[in-house]
Amino acid sequence: MSLTQAELNIANQALDRIAAAQITLTGTTANEYLVCNRHYAQTRDSLLRSFEWPFATDRATLSQISTLELDTAPGPDTWAVGDVITGITSGTTAEILTVTSDTEYEIIHLSGDFTDGETITNADVEKVYWQGIPLTWEDEPVYWYDDSDCDQVVCGTGYPIVSGLTPDFEWGHQYQLPNDFVRLKKVYEDDGTDYVDDRFEREGQRLLTNYDTCNIKYIKDITDPTKFDALFTEVLILRLAMKLVNPLAGIRAAELKAEISQELRVAEFKAKLVAEQEVNVSGRSDFTLARYGS
Repeated sequence: MSLTQAELNIANQALDRIAAAQITLTGTTANEYLVCNRHYAQTRDSLLRSFEWPFATDRATLSQISTLELDTAPGPDTWAVGDVITGITSGTTAEILTVTSDTEYEIIHLSGDFTDGETITNADVEKVYWQGIPLTWEDEPVYWYDDSDCDQVVCGTGYPIVSGLTPDFEWGHQYQLPNDFVRLKKVYEDDGTDYVDDRFEREGQRLLTNYDTCNIKYIKDITDPTKFDALFTEVLILRLAMKLVNPLAGIRAAELKAEISQELRVAEFKAKLVAEQEVNVSGRSDFTLARYGS
């Protein structure tokens, strides 16, 4: 993957720290470019995950993973992983996570609950309006979709059957983490839950817990350098420079490593100090938990 101009600007500052030649968008065969391109993304991603950066913090209400059972397979083809399916009567939407069989799927609900016996399709479905007012039929919204190029099923009575997908043991529920998830900060549940067990466990892109509902604060994957915090950028430059020393610095490698290591400790300390002031939650310290080290 090629570096963008904004990423080049960061890489060139790292190259400045070791007195190496600058790189450009057109010089993709230069050794300096190849080395920077090899290390940049890994260094950025590692830095995002290693610390609870306020600029990269987001919140999400997680969707519980469920099984969807049909009485007959969709046609003309079965649904595929990533398909968004919609109930034509209910307007309910869900995303296909796993295809277990032609008639059974793992899904995450995006909205609502399916209606007994309704048609479900993977087509793009739109609510119908008349002069800006949504149309209804028998008190239900009217939806439109093109059924000529989609896979759909007309469910019989008693279908579809949707039930929460319970882990094999230990936990009561499992939830899908956001696509841009990098690191978990905190898990919340509604006060009305029957569960008193406040533990949870991450397994891949799923969060296992006993909570009936699950809300999280997390670090999200931010790759656009224009959205980086200035202190994050400073630490990223120095961490990248540390990786460039051995392949590019030659006889000055040991001296440069010592200098950059000292600068990095100061930059990381400043980043932690500022972030701690911006996340002042009484009674807890995210930064003790962060274990941020160079």
